[in-house]
This record gives sequence, C-alpha cells and structure tokens, in this order.
Amino acid sequence: MELAFLPSKCPLGAARDYSPIHSYDMNTDELIKQYAVGERDFSGADLSQTNLSKVDLQRVSLWRANLKGANLTGTNLTGADLLGANLSEANLSQAILFGANLSEANLSGAVLQGANLQATLYNEATLFPKNFDPVQAGAYLIAPQALLVGASLSGVDLSNANLSGASLSHADLWQTNLRKAKLKEANLTKACLSGADLSGADLSGADLRQSNLLGANLRSANIKEINLQEALYDETTQFSENFEPDSAQMHFIAPGASLREANLSGANLSGVDLQGADLCGTDLSQGNLFGIALEKANLRGAKLSGAILWEAQLSGADLTRALLDSSDLWQAELKGANLSGADLRKANLFGIDFRSTNLEEVNIQEALYNEATQFPEGFDPSERGAYLIAPGVSLQGINLKGADLRGADLRGADLRKANLFGVDLRSTNLQACNCSEALYDEATQFSKDFDPRKNGAYLIAPGVSLQGKNLQGADLSGADMRKVNLFGVDLRFTTLVGARLAGALYDSMTQFPEGFDPTEEGMYLIAPGALLQEANLSETNLGGVDLSKADLNQADLNRADLWGMNLQGANLTGANLEGANLWGANLTGAILSDANLRGANLNEVDLTGATLKGIDLSEVDLTSATLSGAIMPDGTIYNEKNLET
Repeated sequence: MELAFLPSKCPLGAARDYSPIHSYDMNTDELIKQYAVGERDFSGADLSQTNLSKVDLQRVSLWRANLKGANLTGTNLTGADLLGANLSEANLSQAILFGANLSEANLSGAVLQGANLQATLYNEATLFPKNFDPVQAGAYLIAPQALLVGASLSGVDLSNANLSGASLSHADLWQTNLRKAKLKEANLTKACLSGADLSGADLSGADLRQSNLLGANLRSANIKEINLQEALYDETTQFSENFEPDSAQMHFIAPGASLREANLSGANLSGVDLQGADLCGTDLSQGNLFGIALEKANLRGAKLSGAILWEAQLSGADLTRALLDSSDLWQAELKGANLSGADLRKANLFGIDFRSTNLEEVNIQEALYNEATQFPEGFDPSERGAYLIAPGVSLQGINLKGADLRGADLRGADLRKANLFGVDLRSTNLQACNCSEALYDEATQFSKDFDPRKNGAYLIAPGVSLQGKNLQGADLSGADMRKVNLFGVDLRFTTLVGARLAGALYDSMTQFPEGFDPTEEGMYLIAPGALLQEANLSETNLGGVDLSKADLNQADLNRADLWGMNLQGANLTGANLEGANLWGANLTGAILSDANLRGANLNEVDLTGATLKGIDLSEVDLTSATLSGAIMPDGTIYNEKNLET
C-alpha cells in the first residue's frame, strides 16, 4: 500500500541552506483556518506554546518551524515535514507521526508517551528526549550503514540521501524518490523498487539481486559493479544508455516471457501481466501475486507454496504437479485450469469455482473452503481431507495453524482443542463458538471484542502457566514453551516435534508422550530432592512448591516468586536470589553459603539452622525472619531474637 508522504522542502541528505529562514508568528486559529482551505506550507512559523491538541495536520510542512512547548497531544502529523523543527519541550503524547520527517528536528525534553512513530524518518542530527529509543518506536534512521531491513519507505522523498552501505534488503521502496541518492555498496536484495526514481543515484557495488525494478528509472545511475542477478524489470524500466539487462542475468516480466525454473521466491508481482508465460518449475513461493494475470501460463511443477494469489487470473493455466501448499487462492479464477497432481494442502480455497477445473489426483488435505467454493460434480472435498469453514461446523482438534480466516463466519462452530497458532481471526464471526481447550499463541489475532481465555482457550507462550491443563493429543509442534509451567499437565499422545521447552517446569504428575525425555529438552523436574544445579529459574513462579533437599547449587532464581516454598535442607550454595520473593518460605537447614540475597523479600522466612556463610546481608531485611541456630556470615551461630550478636 502506498504511504502518502509529503515531499520535504529540503529532502533527506540534500545540501542544506543554513541561512536564517524568515520566521513569523502564527496563532492556532489562523493555522487551522489556512489548513482547512488547502494551505500546507507553514515553514518557519513560530507556533511556540500554541495549543494544537487533536488537530488534523496530515502532510503539513512545518520545516524549521518553532513548536517549542507546543501542545500536540493526539495531533495527527502523518507524513508531516518537520525537518529542522524545534519541538523541544513539546507535548506529543498520543500524537500520530507516522511517516513524518524528523531529520535535524530538536525533540529534547519532548513528551512522546504513546506517540506513533512508525516509519518516521530521522537522521543523526535529530535530537530525541533522554533515554528515548527511536528504533524501538519504529522510526527509521536515514544514514550510511543504516539497518533498514524490511523497512516500509514507500513514496518517501530520499533524494540525495546518503545510504551508502545501508541494509535495505526486503525494503518496500515502491515509488520512492531516490534521485541522486548515495547507495554505494548498499544491500537491496529482494527490495521492492517498483516505480522508484533512481536516476543519477550512486549504485556502484550495490547488491540488487532479486529486487523488483518494474517501472523503475535508473537513467544516469552509477551502476559500476552492481549485482542485478535475477532482478525483475519490464518494458517501462529505464536504464542507462547501452545497458543490457540480459547480460546482467535479469528477468524480463511480460506476457509470454520465458522464466522457466527462475527463482522468484518472495517477489512482489501484484497485478503483473504474465499471460501465456513459461513458468515451468519456477519458484514463486511466498510471493505476493495478488491479482496477477497468469491465463494460459505454463506453471507445471511451479513452486507456489505460501504465495498470496488473491483474485489471481489462472484460467486455462497448466498447474500440473504444482506446489500450492499453504497458498492463499481467495477468489482466484481457475476455470479450465489443470491442477492434476497439484499439492494444495492447507491452501485457502474460499470462493473458487472449480467446476471446470481438472482436479485429478489433487491433494487438498487440510485445505480450507467455504460455502461459496464450488467443486466438480461428484468431487467431495471433505472425503479428501479439506475443511469447510462455515457456521456450525465441527473443527474439533483440527490444525488451523497460520490460516487467514478474516471475515469468515464461524458462528456456533466447534473449535474445541483446535490449533489456532498464528491464525488471523480479525473480523471473524465467532459468536457462540466453542473454543474450549483450543490452543493459540502470541501471533494469533482475534477480534477486539473476543476474549479467548474467557472462552476456554489456552495461550501457549513462554512463561505461561498451564498447570493441570489437559493437552492430550494436541499438536504443539514448533510451539515456544520455554519456562512454561506444566505441573500436572497431560501431554500423552501430544506432538512436540520442534517445540522449544528449555526451562519448562514439570512435576511427578506431568504425563509425557511415550519415549519422550524431558531432561534432553532442558526441562526441570520440580520435586523434593531434584537436581537443579545451575538451573535458570529466574522470574519463575514456584510459590508453594516443595523443593526440600533439592540441589540448587549456583541456580539462578533472580526475581523468582518463591512465596511459601518448602526449601528445607536444600543446597542453595552460590545461588542467585536477588529480588526473589521468599515470603514465608521454609529454609530450615538450607545451605545458602555465598548466595546473593540482595533485595530479596525474606518476610517471615524460617532460616532455623540454615547456613548463611559468606552472604552480604547489608541490603537484606531479616527483621521478621526466624534465625534460631543459623550459621551467620561470620561463622557464629545465631541464638538471639534479633541480629545484634
């Protein structure tokens, strides 16, 4: 999607005119009135201390304006040109700065709480408030050697910008102005430069392998030692005089083009016309092929796994033995196409008319279809393992991992024990559906009004507690279950291939699949006498657990919740208990020599007969602790009611 950025009065990297700009006073009402009638250029305006809260100022030019101390709370500054602006001490909380240009701007002392700085541009001269991290906020540094992998810079004016040696692989630079930009030795592999202006740019030594240069302008660009292998171009791409794209091993994109066995994986070919093209064995996996024209194209054995093929035109195409697993074919046109032997496992087949399509020996196991999908007479998708997505259907125990179900109608559906990892359920109708014991992860997206926990689903994520849950027979392959509490969980017949379980906790009641060894996965048995030397148990919740006589020598229990825990006779020599909560814990007879107890909560802890040799107690409050018979840091035995020995 194009971002509507306002071209800067002084583009990033351009030669600056540092002569004093004419400054003029302007009040809030005057600015709003002029903006309403179409004026956008307020460069140099003195708006210090003004109240512009919640005003819509999209694409406004406030180049070198004075906004010191201004109230900009909730103000919409999307795409605004704030180059060199004075925003010191301004209140920008909840402001929208998406795509704004903050190069050389002064934001020292500004309030940025809740502000949206996604895709905001800044350079090395920009001043941010102390301890503010613009990268974490989603802003992009425009400078040599900058890390801009996958950055969304569509439509931005980067003319004359110095991005020498920058990492821009997979970046979206659609219709970006890069005229005379310095991109020497930059990494632009698989970048989308469709429609970009690179005229006069320095691309010497740059890596543009598999980049998209459809409609790009490279006239007068320095392309000495550039790598354009497998880059895409079309008849509208403009090159320097005498340049031969074929000699650079580029791919020509046009109807009837020969791209046999080419590597186009991950390419953005949305809306491209490749009718009748030879794409036999071509790798188009994970590509964006939305609306692509592939009528009568040769796609025999082509790799289209995970590709987005929304509304793709594939009438009459030969897709014999093509790999289309996990692809999204929403409302694609496949009339008269040949899909014999094709792999459509886990594909999205919503709204497709297959009635005149050759589906002989096609594999549609776990593919998704809806009531609008039409199959040839006598073809039963459910018998072939496909799943109907419709109101009231049973999807109990089904693996829907990664499926895009936006807008689907699943009213009253049975989703018990279904795997919803990474499923997009935004705008999905889940009214009255049964999600009991369904599994979801942090990548799963639900509608704002749907609470999966209240509907009985289980979150599978690092550090969560699944204590006592029944996960028997669940598919947890590849799940991130580090430091998860699995006390008493039934995991029999569960698929755990590729699951990350390091630091996960289990007890004697936890049941595993036959042949599964939890210790080989780095899991910790929590039980009396357990061997937990050097175990990483930081920030874990072990409240009330029995680890009496356990060996926790050198274990990391930093900020762990050990409230009411039984550690009687445990070996905690050299253990890190900094910031741990040990309220009411039983540490009678425990060995705590050289342990770190800084900041630990030891209220009502029983340390009767415990060994505390070598411990620094200067930052430890033992006022309410029981210390009878404890061996103190200096080797003396405590036998008083207080610490004065």
